[in-house]
Amino acid sequence: MDIFSFFKKHRRDIFIVTVIGFLAGIFLGFGGYIRATSAIDTVATVNGTKISLSRFNRIVNQNIDNYREQGHEITQEITKSIKQQVFRDLLQEEVFWQESKKFGIVVTNAEVYQNIMRIPAFQKDGRFDRETYISTLLYRLKMSPKEFEESRKKQIAMFKLREFVVSSVKISNNEIVLAYNNKFGNMKNFEKEKEKFAQELLQEKQVAVLEEWYKQINNNLKIKMHVKDL
Repeated sequence: MDIFSFFKKHRRDIFIVTVIGFLAGIFLGFGGYIRATSAIDTVATVNGTKISLSRFNRIVNQNIDNYREQGHEITQEITKSIKQQVFRDLLQEEVFWQESKKFGIVVTNAEVYQNIMRIPAFQKDGRFDRETYISTLLYRLKMSPKEFEESRKKQIAMFKLREFVVSSVKISNNEIVLAYNNKFGNMKNFEKEKEKFAQELLQEKQVAVLEEWYKQINNNLKIKMHVKDL
């Protein structure tokens, strides 16, 4: 399995595991983009921090090549869709990287290396292989180990930050009983369904907390675009 297929298959686990999949969509209008004239090697700025245009273009090209290798036709519409998705991903990465630093989230080099060593695309005979890692990055992904490892660090920080936010969410037994009774109108099957219902209720509460948190981030976010074709 190549790295692109692996990332696609395990995207939610690798990047930011959430109880629902609205993260990609929330960045469609995140911050209310301000369009600006083109800047040198800058696709956008997030709170004054630049996102590299060359990196954006490289990832777009990688995704297009991967899509083509899967036998799909590359149309103008597909290309635009890929560009928009890459743009949202890079915005998301930078926004949450900045937020993770505000919360004092720390990601050690050891955590990054352990994370990378578990990626099958970098393994040989079931074990991490440094030569495979280097060659895949340089010839397949067109990026240096340093750049890849920095990106992985940001993704791990995003996961830690999400976990930190939802870790404060708790539900009491009284909440479970009240919510169950309100939903079903009786307690006939409560004991049998309690555990599953409690987990669903907790996830709903986590989602509500995350949504409110995203709104707060959005209110203070300043994004300036330096491209015109997205």
